[in-house]
Amino acid sequence: MRLNRFKLSVKLTGLSGVLMLLSGCAGFTGLRSPHYDGGPIEPDEEAIERYSESAQVDEAFEDIYRRYPLSSRLREDALDFSDAGSFELNEGEYTVGEDVPEGRVYIQSESSDFRPEFWIIHTAHFMIRDEEDSVAFDQHFQNETGVMQAYVDLREGYTIEVSGNDPILYVDYTGETGSNWVNTGLGEEQITLTSGHYSVGTHLSPGQYTIESAMGPRASELYLLSENDEVAIIELHSRMNPAGVISAEDNQSLLERGQITPETYEMNEMQRQRFEEDKPVIDLNEGDVLYLPMVDQLILEEN
Repeated sequence: MRLNRFKLSVKLTGLSGVLMLLSGCAGFTGLRSPHYDGGPIEPDEEAIERYSESAQVDEAFEDIYRRYPLSSRLREDALDFSDAGSFELNEGEYTVGEDVPEGRVYIQSESSDFRPEFWIIHTAHFMIRDEEDSVAFDQHFQNETGVMQAYVDLREGYTIEVSGNDPILYVDYTGETGSNWVNTGLGEEQITLTSGHYSVGTHLSPGQYTIESAMGPRASELYLLSENDEVAIIELHSRMNPAGVISAEDNQSLLERGQITPETYEMNEMQRQRFEEDKPVIDLNEGDVLYLPMVDQLILEEN
């Protein structure tokens, strides 16, 4: 008899809880909107859509990405390679037009040797400033944690600052040396860039491009300078990096051979799908300038 009374009490208590829950939810219209500092946060749908389509940073957050003022001289006409030969830059300060010639250059850093018996470390912080102390280029050259090369326009009046641990930078004005995988040129459907300066109409054709991938030691940015004095900041986030992405065929093969678990298989599939889907699209117009720091490889596919 006592057991039956206990069961009845449990049922009534549970029923009361359900009724209270239902009555409390009678006016439920969805989860509460996000709040900050006591007020609701209204999402900027236009900014969200723009970022989803092109990875362009909203103006409200651009100051986070602008570590210093960019030089207005970046918009000047692209320079050409020349017969000025090559130079080696070490730690110090150089003035373009006095210490080194003006021109387009390919820069390659000396490699480090991390083997314990040698342990030779070369790092180079390379910064270019204009006459108004605004920055035209900024990069850390080093194996693995930095980038090893760049294509840069050195304009008369620029100041070059090189610092670091035994920095050695090889600067070639002829264009005869350079990366064997960088691919630029008018009419090319696929463009492959590394760090540096590039002009639309000189190094690549105007058009609409999909960012296929971006590789570097960290997430970086593409600064797109248009002729109307606007600067769009395109975030080259980690999802654009193909490193570690496994093809569907290889992933299936690894699973079938028992070399990965089903959980790892699912994680690999998710990573591959994130890389392949929703790639940003950018519009490049005649005269636009691309300033690209801290990027090993950026691949653009013309649509």
